[in-house]
Order: sequence, then structure tokens, then C-alpha cells
Amino acid sequence: MHDSTQPSKFPIEAKCQRSVKSPSPVGKGNYKDLFSLNEGYQAPGGKGINAVCDLEFNLTEKPGVFMGHWKSSSPWNPDLSDIANTLVDVGVADNGTYKWTLEFQCKEYDEKDKKGRTGIRFAAVNFYHRNPIISDDEFKEMQDRLSARGLGWIMKLDGGLHMVDQKQCIEHDSYPALDAAPNKWCGQSSALAEESRVSSAVAKPEVSCPDFLKPLCGIVKSTECLASCMPRLGKCITDAGCRDNMKDFGLCMASMKKKNASADESQACLVPDNELRSEFIYCIMDGGKKGACLDVPVPPSNYPTCADTSIAADSKFDIKNINGDWWKVAGWKKGEIVECLPCQTVKFWDYDASKPLPWPAPLPPVSEDCKVIQSTWHEQDSKGKYWPMKQTSLWGPRAGRQGYPGKEFSTGTMFGIGYEEKYTVIHDGSKEQEPFMFLYACGQTKQGLYVSGLVLAKQPKASTSLRARIDAVAKKAGFEPSDWCDVDNSCSSAGTSDRASIMI
Repeated sequence: MHDSTQPSKFPIEAKCQRSVKSPSPVGKGNYKDLFSLNEGYQAPGGKGINAVCDLEFNLTEKPGVFMGHWKSSSPWNPDLSDIANTLVDVGVADNGTYKWTLEFQCKEYDEKDKKGRTGIRFAAVNFYHRNPIISDDEFKEMQDRLSARGLGWIMKLDGGLHMVDQKQCIEHDSYPALDAAPNKWCGQSSALAEESRVSSAVAKPEVSCPDFLKPLCGIVKSTECLASCMPRLGKCITDAGCRDNMKDFGLCMASMKKKNASADESQACLVPDNELRSEFIYCIMDGGKKGACLDVPVPPSNYPTCADTSIAADSKFDIKNINGDWWKVAGWKKGEIVECLPCQTVKFWDYDASKPLPWPAPLPPVSEDCKVIQSTWHEQDSKGKYWPMKQTSLWGPRAGRQGYPGKEFSTGTMFGIGYEEKYTVIHDGSKEQEPFMFLYACGQTKQGLYVSGLVLAKQPKASTSLRARIDAVAKKAGFEPSDWCDVDNSCSSAGTSDRASIMI
């Protein structure tokens, strides 16, 4: 964009500009533009302040030409008001809606200018797109189209175009609500701002749905909720494979909702995974404090009761012993079904507090002695095909180091839902001839409570002698050995090595 009302230099350093357009509730032939930008991100907290302006535009007798009303109280453009706004070109989607628009704004000095100035006082161009981050090819197309309309000159003024930084608000999840009230940071006069507040209370903006998300739009609680998660799509938007993945996910979830599918059945919609969509999936399925956009199925409630307080931990456990590569060789069949899926590897390495896992992964309750845990396995999609999956989270001491070292804590996200798990190291056999770890966990998500049990070893398949040791530990801890499956790891030796990825 090129617009002096959106200062890109210190101290404002405008970022994350967004325009939400809707029909005006106060007069036919008008439309409202709830415009926002983030400023002062270097202030304490690092998220800046959102300036929200409720602008009004009058339609004119010429299609695409509007008269915008904004009374400036900004020191950068004092008394600037009534700016002509022209829609000079659009990018048309397959369904006839607009993917992007180019808006040119211009105003000459008033005849009675106090300083006697004449000519162009203000000129700007805004590159608007449905997606916060676009490809270089799309941006070049917009530039070429602007030049073809005879406005290439404005891209060369005052040092050229300014690229808007949307990434910061995506990472910090700091965009204002789609129906946010205008505020004093807008640089808009108080009288007009008050008029805008009244208008915005009357009507809320309608949100269009991108083609590849249309299957989801029909099942979310509101399109506004879905739109609030759109900035989380990031690179997925410009990746054809990820867009197809999202479309298949939406179609699958819609079909599952129609047949009132179980949580386990619906989980198959998230297979195969695509790392580029992870943040978006969490946003719509868990949502953190904001809440989810989808009604997520509740898993079965027939899990055994959590025995965290009654199952004894191995007092000889040393958390350093868990670092390294393991195979999951056995799983408790009465707990989470994932423990018995095929091709399972588990890796542990030291957590670096200076390099926390990316959003939405939470911080650990205790950083010292904390580990990063990465699990891989194969899981079926809704059509029965197996795909490799990978999930990365945290594993380490509980808050206040309660029960340490045998009582541990894990937290992360999986299949779009945040979770917390209390682990008990029932047996640390890492120094035995056939090393193994026997673990038990009680977990919770927004969906409910669950339990889990797993055995890790340094070989992909438990030998007869190792299985006998596992059964002995299980029986001593109060489990029936027959309730523990043997994990088929015939395909796990290939493994995965990318420690940076997060699967949701």
C-alpha cells in the first residue's frame, strides 16, 4: 500500500491493516468499512495497539466511485476529510466474488486552504486481498493491473510501496474482532467516531467464504468465528496441496456431522496431516480462550478411572535416561486407541526455554529438566488408508515439581485440541539388558477425561524375554498383561527426523 494515513515509520510503524466492508445500516447506497491497523508494536508486551476506524462511504452515480467520510484528528494529516475512493480493478474468483481489489484515493487542497496550497494534498493506493499473505505472483498481477490503469506512478512516490506486515498479528493472534468498536487510536474526530459507534452497533459485517473452505462454512458456529481464524492459515493459502487438504477436511467433517459420528470416527478427517494448516485447525477446533468454531464430538466415557494418585512411581527414575530414540512396543488397550496404532517411534530431547515451541504449543510449568517429545505413528483416514503422522509437545516436571521425578507432566495439541497429561513412570528399565520404560498417564482436553498406558523400548519389537518383563511390571502395577497390545513396528524403522514440525 501507499498511504500517509498509515505511517510505516517509528513510532507508529503500522502493521496488520485489515478492512471489513458491509452495507451501511444508516442509509441505502452507502457502505461501511471497519478498518483497523496495529501500531506501536515495540511497546511493552510486543503486541502493539489496534487502532479501529469505522468509516462511511457514499455510492455515487459512477459504479466503483465512492466518497469516503473521515474527519482526521491525526497530526500527520490534520483536518483531512471527505476523500474520493475509486475501485480501479478487481480479481474475480470462480464464483464471481472478488479475491482482491485495488482502491485509489485522492484529494486536492480546499479552495480556502489556510496556507494557500493547491494541487494534490493526498493520494494513496491500497492493495486489498481476501488472504493476509499472498504469493509473489498474485502481488505482481495486482501491480501490473494498477499500472495498466495508468496509476503506476503512485507506486514510485515517496520511496515506493510499503509492504504490510501481517505476519506479526498472525503469530500473536492480535487482530481485533470483526465487529470491534472504533477507538481513540484511529485518529478520527470524536464526533464522527461516536456516530460510527452507533452505526456499528446496528449491523455486523457479513463474511464471505473462500471456495476451499466452503465445506467448513456450512458447519461452523458462525462464519465470523471462521474468519477470525483465517489469519492462521498463513502459508496454507498459497499452497495448492494444503488448500486441497483443507477442502477434504471440511467435506469429511460435514459428512461426519450428518451421521452424528463418534470422536474416533471424526478424528479420521484430520488424516493425512498437513503442517501448514496446524494453527488454523487448532483455532477452529479448540480456540483457546476464544472458544472453538466447531462442535467437536465427545470421546467415549468408558475409560477406566484415573489412578494417578494410587499408582506408585519408580523412585529410581532419572529423567536424563529418557532422552534419545525409542520405539513404542506396547500399549494399554483400555486407554487411548492411539497407543496401539502401528509404526510408532518416540524421541525425547532437552527443551530450550529460549526457543519455545511455536503457537499454539503452551509453555511448560517448569522449564528446568523439561523435554521435547516427538511421536510418530501411522493412522487411517476416513477411507481406510494409512498415513504417517507426527506430533511434538512437552514432557517434564509438574508444577512445583510435585511428585518428581517419577510423576511427570505433558502438554501440547493433537488433532486440533489442546491437552494436559499427568504421567507416572511406573518402571525405568533404561539400564537393563533390554532397555524399556513403562509409562501411565491421565489426560484431559475440552472433550473430557481419558487414560493411557505405553511401553517404550530400544528395539522395534519386544522379544519374548522383554515381553515377559513388561508383563511382570504390568501385573505388579495392577494391570492385566492381556490388556496390553503388541505394537506393529514393521514400518517404523524409516522414522522421521524433522524436529521442528508440530502436528495438530
